[in-house]
Amino acid sequence: MSKTKRQRAISDTLETFIPRVTYLDASEIRRKANQPHLRHLPVRIAVLLATTSYVRHQYTNYDDLLDEGLDRDAARYCVAHDMETIIGEWGGNITAEELLAAPQESDE
Repeated sequence: MSKTKRQRAISDTLETFIPRVTYLDASEIRRKANQPHLRHLPVRIAVLLATTSYVRHQYTNYDDLLDEGLDRDAARYCVAHDMETIIGEWGGNITAEELLAAPQESDE
């Protein structure tokens, strides 16, 4: 199956943004970046939002913090450093401060 122009752009952007991401993680991030609610956004922003959402939910205790009663902003603050570490391990260069300032995808 051939990829659409947007799917190719998402893959290219992902490879540039986080070049050492695992194949499995990259597949999930690509899937999220291609979701209908992100299609109206520029590819770079869709990849950023998909990546941050994926890392937040899969690699941090964000959901546990919400279950314990923290609001979304407080929980995001608590996991920002862990997210910065994971994204850095994948070759990305985004700080916790940038993660907190970035627009956020609504949590699913």
